[in-house]
Amino acid sequence: MKVIKHWLPLIITTAVILAGAYGVWCLLAALLAWIMAQPSQVAAAIIAFAGTVIAGIGAVVISQQRAKAREIAEAHRPKKIDLYSGFITQVVGIMRDHKGGKTPDAATVKKLEDFFFDFTTNVMLWGSPGVLQHYGSFRRTGQQSGPNVVLLMDDILQAMRKDLGLSNWGLARGDLIKMLLTDPETLDALLKKGPVK
Repeated sequence: MKVIKHWLPLIITTAVILAGAYGVWCLLAALLAWIMAQPSQVAAAIIAFAGTVIAGIGAVVISQQRAKAREIAEAHRPKKIDLYSGFITQVVGIMRDHKGGKTPDAATVKKLEDFFFDFTTNVMLWGSPGVLQHYGSFRRTGQQSGPNVVLLMDDILQAMRKDLGLSNWGLARGDLIKMLLTDPETLDALLKKGPVK
């Protein structure tokens, strides 16, 4: 009995879809045969009219989809700005606190862990796929130091700018993070030594 309850709706749905597709096929075949039976000028006029109608409907549908996507993006933009600004503020704070090479205390470490847990939760909801990919790479790298981590941070910043609709044209990898460093020349020197992934 369970098998019938499980498979019967699927079989009926499949049969209805196939019957509908067959009906549409028969209708289109009959319509095409009727058009071909008309004189050439009438057939050309019918085909031109149908093409115009189909193109018009397609243009309206595409335009509505783009307008809806733009509306959704604009509705999400303020939340993304708050989220990304908080991230940048936290990164600047970390860089400022570790400028002298001092080790963070337990309270600071806990605060950072809480921030990154909250940020991870929020970025999963609001971040673009590009931001998520770069943030995932950054998280996988973990607590390592060096140019790779710094460049992964730059990748996140550039992805955030792109997600907000800002252009990154003319920015090289590392340009944004260098704005936050007190000694960007050190990063340049490390990058000259060899490629960093």
